[in-house]
Amino acid sequence: MEKTEKIMDREIAWRIFAHEFNMSNLYVSEGDERAPNYIITPTGVRCNRLFIVGVVTEVENIGKDNNLWRARIADPTGVFTVYASQYQPEAAIFFSDLHVPAYVALVGKARKYEPEDGTVYLSVRPEEINASDEKQRDRWVLETAERTLERINIIEDALKSGFSGNELQEFLSKKVTNIALLNGVILAIKHYKNLDKTILELKKMLIHAVDTVASDSGIIKPPQKPELTKEQDVPKNIDEFKTHEQNLEEMGIEENNEAINETINETINETIEDIQIPARSDTREEPPGLKPKEILATIIDELDTGKGTSFLKVIETAGKAGINAESVELCLKELMDEGRCYEPKIGVLRKV
Repeated sequence: MEKTEKIMDREIAWRIFAHEFNMSNLYVSEGDERAPNYIITPTGVRCNRLFIVGVVTEVENIGKDNNLWRARIADPTGVFTVYASQYQPEAAIFFSDLHVPAYVALVGKARKYEPEDGTVYLSVRPEEINASDEKQRDRWVLETAERTLERINIIEDALKSGFSGNELQEFLSKKVTNIALLNGVILAIKHYKNLDKTILELKKMLIHAVDTVASDSGIIKPPQKPELTKEQDVPKNIDEFKTHEQNLEEMGIEENNEAINETINETINETIEDIQIPARSDTREEPPGLKPKEILATIIDELDTGKGTSFLKVIETAGKAGINAESVELCLKELMDEGRCYEPKIGVLRKV
């Protein structure tokens, strides 16, 4: 009975993307030293624990006697930094035996580290970690995109209402049944400046995340114009959960909430129904060609026959395709951040 009560008292393991997690800068501690600490995200997640499915792109032993491991887990929007020490022995052993890259599912505690200079670093301390696969990662991305969009809609309704204080709480209580989320939304609205611009950024992030899943899963997309840019407990069977790069200009929509919401919802629904089905046809005429990043991903895929390929070979092949060395480096960074390729050693690239 005591064990059951402890389980019931555990914090929600939220699904949030790395981009939103890493841009969060509001920290709340309730009660005494043993009380939970929370990271409040821009969409109102009152995050103490989180559930992640992604690609481990790097594992490093940074402690003495192999007692502290640091890993980077990538989703389509960014990277979570994970630390496992002697106090998380199972996770530490898991990382010590892991062959990178690898899909994993993780439930962990959100943590912040603030050095004396005032800089804050966010990380995750694993509670449970298991091997996963691409299908489960894709489902997590779709489920996380849906949940994030739901929170965004709540934030937007609150901002449009013009309410504050008790009026805002009463307004939100009619829309939000989760008390933790309700309180988190109120704190987020009060803390984050220019929240409307942040929300627009997060919507673009959602489009990118779902687009990445659809692209990686073989969905046929209209050819894109070449463009050089400088820039929870883990369930035992994660299949029980339903769980791409275009910016708004390329997608032919204006920066308005209804258009963006409709685009995200349509893309999520199409991908959830069947990861392998062709994407809906687009009546817009597009010049032939692929984006440099996708061309580069194809080059790496063709050159890597199992042991990786050299960076110079990739540059040479990309050059023949009309992509210069500077653009190659920028695109490679994006591919690595998305967990689609990695660098096992200097000068060598491998596909995931």
